[in-house]
Amino acid sequence: DLQQKINFAIKEAFEREGQLIVRADLPGLTKDDIKVDITDDAIKIRGERRQEQEENEEGYYRSERSYGSFYREIPLPSSANREQAKATFRDGVLEITMPASARQPSSRRIEIGETAETEQPRAKSKAAGR
Repeated sequence: DLQQKINFAIKEAFEREGQLIVRADLPGLTKDDIKVDITDDAIKIRGERRQEQEENEEGYYRSERSYGSFYREIPLPSSANREQAKATFRDGVLEITMPASARQPSSRRIEIGETAETEQPRAKSKAAGR
């Protein structure tokens, strides 16, 4: 099996000035080797690296091919505007940007109330009937 996993690093994922930015290092690839899909809750980056090497020297010829695929899924915050996402690829770095609205705090404190006193059913023991 010639297929091997290709590891790549998610270099950065952050929000700045109302933009969500994700950067991934993909050295040795071209933009045609990479596919980016956005779902309701994630960015999916996948692709394949194909490498061919040939040597033709005195008395022998050697040809070597290797293939490898990769896939990463990066969760998106609910504040990301997926419809306006854009991707660029330059010098081996994939950059995906999209507007992200300011997040509102999603937690709140709740008060703990008193429970009404109700009679708890009593457990019957074997010794009680003797």
